[in-house]
Amino acid sequence: MMEKKRNYIIFSLCAALLLAGCSSLSPKLGKEPVEQKSRILVGRSLEVENTDSRFALVDDNSALAADGLYYVSWGMGDPKPYENSDGDTADLYDASLYLLLGESKDAAAAQKNMEIWLEAAKSNYEVLREEEAVYNGQAYTVLTYRCASEDNPYDRGVSAFAAADGVSLCVELTCQKDFPEELGEILSNFLGHCTIMPQE
Repeated sequence: MMEKKRNYIIFSLCAALLLAGCSSLSPKLGKEPVEQKSRILVGRSLEVENTDSRFALVDDNSALAADGLYYVSWGMGDPKPYENSDGDTADLYDASLYLLLGESKDAAAAQKNMEIWLEAAKSNYEVLREEEAVYNGQAYTVLTYRCASEDNPYDRGVSAFAAADGVSLCVELTCQKDFPEELGEILSNFLGHCTIMPQE
């Protein structure tokens, strides 16, 4: 029982932090770049093929993570220094994409995690549209929104949420106000190259 409660708290905390826009920033200004990889295995259950060369890998803890929670992020454009409300300086990209993956013991737990992340997004953003879509054979709930928080340096975004077997997935793409491209098209291309693999 304590294990379940602890996992619930971890997933809830990560969702709150990630969906508040904190995830989209590289935590250390000018840190060493992560080795650029076009194909990444996240946990045991997700393969990502990044076909958009404009996305630079920013953070990658896709190989090892506590409690079955994995995180990867990419940035597009030249990073600029940004100071948040706590006085911490980070790299701010023209657009940022992050991926959060949870591996659970069963489908019900994965569905619950996804619902927590979806509700966190609805609470933190000004949702403009909610729709269902299928990418690479996987069904997603997709939110299009404005970033309502004053602490979030990004202007708008689109996020996709999915649960399959024991896997929960959230992929978020946010951008600055003057970013000229259609976020939905960029995210669609990314999700079209994500493959959820059944857990053994």
